[in-house]
Amino acid sequence: LRCCLRARDVFKQVPYRIVYGIFTIHRREDVYNNKKAPIKRAIAIIRLSIMHAFIAIASCWRITSMTASFVPISSNHIISSRRPRSLPQQQQTSSCAQRTTLLNSDMGRIILDDLSRMTIAELKAQLRRVDLPVGGRKQELCDRLSEYYSSKGQLHTHVDEDCDESAIQELENLTVPVLRERLKMIGLPVSGRKQELIHRLREYHQNTNKFSDNSTSTINQSIESSNWNAQSTTIDNPALPFGSGEDVFRGSIQEDLIATIDKFQSNENSISRKARRKKYFKTQEVRELIRASDPRAPAKAEEMIATLEQMAKEENNDEYLPGPRQYTVLIDAYAKSQTSGAEEVIERIMKSNIELTTTMMNAIMGAYASMGTVEGAKQATTILERMEYIRDLGGGAVKPTVYSYSLAISAWAKCHSLDSATCAENILTRLLESYEKVLMNGNQSDYAEELKPNSVVFNSVIDAWASSGSPVAGEKAESLVNKMETYSRMDYYDVRPDTITFNTCIKAWCNSNCPDAPQKAEEILCKLETQPHYPRKKGVLIVRPNLLSYNTVINSWAKSSDPESAMHAQSLLMRMLKNYKADAFSTVKPDVVTFSSVLNALAKSKAQNKANKCLKLLETMIDLHDEDGSCDTTPNVICYNTVLNACAFSALADEDEKKRALEVAVKVFKLLNEERYVRPDAVSYGNMLKCCANLMPPGNARTSMASTIFSKCCEAGMVGGMVLDEIRRSIPSKEFLLLLAECGYEKPLKQHKNAMSIELRQLPRQWTVNVKVGDMSSRQRSISVKHEKQTRKERSHSKPIPPVIRRPGFLIEPSWASGKDV
Repeated sequence: LRCCLRARDVFKQVPYRIVYGIFTIHRREDVYNNKKAPIKRAIAIIRLSIMHAFIAIASCWRITSMTASFVPISSNHIISSRRPRSLPQQQQTSSCAQRTTLLNSDMGRIILDDLSRMTIAELKAQLRRVDLPVGGRKQELCDRLSEYYSSKGQLHTHVDEDCDESAIQELENLTVPVLRERLKMIGLPVSGRKQELIHRLREYHQNTNKFSDNSTSTINQSIESSNWNAQSTTIDNPALPFGSGEDVFRGSIQEDLIATIDKFQSNENSISRKARRKKYFKTQEVRELIRASDPRAPAKAEEMIATLEQMAKEENNDEYLPGPRQYTVLIDAYAKSQTSGAEEVIERIMKSNIELTTTMMNAIMGAYASMGTVEGAKQATTILERMEYIRDLGGGAVKPTVYSYSLAISAWAKCHSLDSATCAENILTRLLESYEKVLMNGNQSDYAEELKPNSVVFNSVIDAWASSGSPVAGEKAESLVNKMETYSRMDYYDVRPDTITFNTCIKAWCNSNCPDAPQKAEEILCKLETQPHYPRKKGVLIVRPNLLSYNTVINSWAKSSDPESAMHAQSLLMRMLKNYKADAFSTVKPDVVTFSSVLNALAKSKAQNKANKCLKLLETMIDLHDEDGSCDTTPNVICYNTVLNACAFSALADEDEKKRALEVAVKVFKLLNEERYVRPDAVSYGNMLKCCANLMPPGNARTSMASTIFSKCCEAGMVGGMVLDEIRRSIPSKEFLLLLAECGYEKPLKQHKNAMSIELRQLPRQWTVNVKVGDMSSRQRSISVKHEKQTRKERSHSKPIPPVIRRPGFLIEPSWASGKDV
């Protein structure tokens, strides 16, 4: 009966708590910015009141005095109110008893140990709150506060250690997943061991208690100044149990306030986490499109910026606003999609109040570098100069890194001119000077690591010289390689030449168009074959040649006018084959490009028996492909056409060599028709007809062979400009008109046209259906085409003749009745 009466009296407190709770929430409505917030908070207070009622019922068996005051639960226990099921009953009872004896500073008690554990900033804040001086050391501040609180009767020299031990024991009894869930709810890190999680929770609860103590004191003053009469015993306002109703009411309000503060802090943390997650996932979505080279990336990036700005406006939270990372992704989306809106985005960012970072400036430079124009390179260099100016002033976080310099260099390298290569080397010189200045200062070790030159920067400058086509490109590139070898012996430089460096230097010599360029390129290749060693942080870098190294040198010999160029190219190919077969782990194997370059060099040379040499190379290539079945050594139609071309240009040799060249041409053309990988094209038929015209004397044999080849060409739909020219050279004009009639085109024969007047566009469509666009008329040497060009040229130089306007003799108009002209 006594428990029921106590429960009835406790539930009579609920209306007071609801009224005060709604009053408090209405005052904080501007913080939550939500119309439904007061109702939700009031419902939460009702639930909390019912919970306290049951707590009072459960503890009424241990209350012996009717005047005992109800002491509220601290915020530590509100957050971790659930007990582990394995906790013994005695421990639960003692913990509850310890809670009832725990008093906070908001009830007017100050613990001396708390003052000694406070920082100087917290002590000064306490002194300012009570209008006391804040000067002196920490001990003086503690003495000043202890003297003040002693005079007020609010100082206690000890703390209930049993209560702290019980709280620690309660956290230790929890499992790691439960601890992590609580840390996640309050927005703290969840990584670490169990003791670290417990320590993190205790620190958070202590800080929350300090915040709630200061806030609750203000609420207590407002309660004391109110005119609520809790002692009346009417039905609408019943008397409160457990002594004075004011103490019980104040204790309940304190619990509600602590819970509300904790929930408000957790709401703030959850909102912040939500904003960060939203921005992260939106950014990652755009980055995936950029990596996939999706053309929708710029539109998606613009949508991301607009969405985040709209969310920030709706939520009234600036954390949703796009930051430097989002704008960097926007610039990258425009730069890597090769669209024309990059400059507009950059101007919009520069004119706005967005905080610029080094990453964003690098993205802007990359956007200008991707344009591949001189204007874009100048803009990238201007941004780099601004970053250097800010760094030299000593303020701001925008400092150029080695990546910034490499972007400016690559922007100039894409311009392909002598001036652009010179500008790229000047930027490299500025980078080396800036790095030396930073090293001399000695107090910017972190920035020195970001500014340290590397091999990529030097390779970009060498590539700028290689793509310039300047006669001095080879010398400049080789001097940069020597400089890299010098820097590789210094510990504070991360520069050492690699395979890319030597290949780019070979390319620079090949593109310089110097007479001795192939010899210089082969010298660098020989140096690369010695496998030079360069020291690095962990071990030694061994540089070896790759397939590109050999192909570049062979191509240089193929383009050279040296009479022995074909011999040098063939010797390099034989060296590659020998090394590949000798070393089982060799990765340098000749491919189709290697064989094509050597065949091209042999076909253009004046060597004897070049047709047989080309045939042997082709057979070597076929055998190499049959051995390993690699796709890299599969012969293509270019290799066969090069051998046929070598045979066709053996016309100046003696009769025996002509005969052997014709036999080689017939054999290669037969292999081409039987090949399962490739089929003859228009150039193949044209070269075979050229072999007939150059290597065979006029007569029935040449006419018969050329007619057979032309008939197969018409059936395959491969009649191009070269085929039409060579068939007219191979057979007489009358035989050519008869051949056209036999193949199905009788119009020239009936109209008695001249063989040279027949144009390619007049032939049947099925004869030219499979010819590539480049093989239609670009290889044609027709007299009619030359005559037409000459006629156009004469017309352009001749004086314009004024038009003669004649008077019409009769008028022609369509009839509306019959539809015919009358």
